[in-house]
Amino acid sequence: MRSPASFFGNLVRFIFFTALVLLAIWLKNMAFADNRVSETFVVLFMALAIIMLWFFIRQFNLEQQYFMVRPNTRQQVLSNASGFITLMLLIIGALNLLIAWLQTDNKLPAFINTVGHFDINDGGFWLNILLVGIILPILEQLLVTGFLFNYAFRGSRPVTAVVGIVISAIFFAILQFQPLMMPFVIQLWFGLLFAMSYLYTRRIEVPICLNIFSAILMIVLA
Repeated sequence: MRSPASFFGNLVRFIFFTALVLLAIWLKNMAFADNRVSETFVVLFMALAIIMLWFFIRQFNLEQQYFMVRPNTRQQVLSNASGFITLMLLIIGALNLLIAWLQTDNKLPAFINTVGHFDINDGGFWLNILLVGIILPILEQLLVTGFLFNYAFRGSRPVTAVVGIVISAIFFAILQFQPLMMPFVIQLWFGLLFAMSYLYTRRIEVPICLNIFSAILMIVLA
């Protein structure tokens, strides 16, 4: 059960990790409820986030020893996938700019649970950058790309990769809690890009950095 080869163990771990991420998202929502910063919930979020970051990263690194295919080194990614990463950054940046333009023109509804009501000189803006733009993307990508792929989609067949990318994207979009169809579909596309970047580079840092870039850009453009 402790090994990633155990289906039941993987299922229990993934459910537990998902519950922790959902708790972190709820604390974030409470921290910014009614467009005001709740210091109590910020402290609770940060306390939980520190524990989760330590535990998730430690667990993810420990589980790598069970897999036959080792992740690429950072040097391999920089030398072999720099063009791919640049393309992903351009696509994600362009999508965020398009979303901001459509929302400004009232052609796209505002995203739910996206905090963007603080002036740049307000402390709430920078808390938003930290909580929503940095910490949550790390936790979400460790869950929906790192752990999900490692537990369920380690096969080398193309169909396994495609199914894994789609399932990962769906999980990512669900975690954004968008009740309207168009915002959900847009988040689904972001999830597809993040999952593709993990599968291509085999480094969890890549989708994490891409998600952080997207989240911060969305906050700034809101």
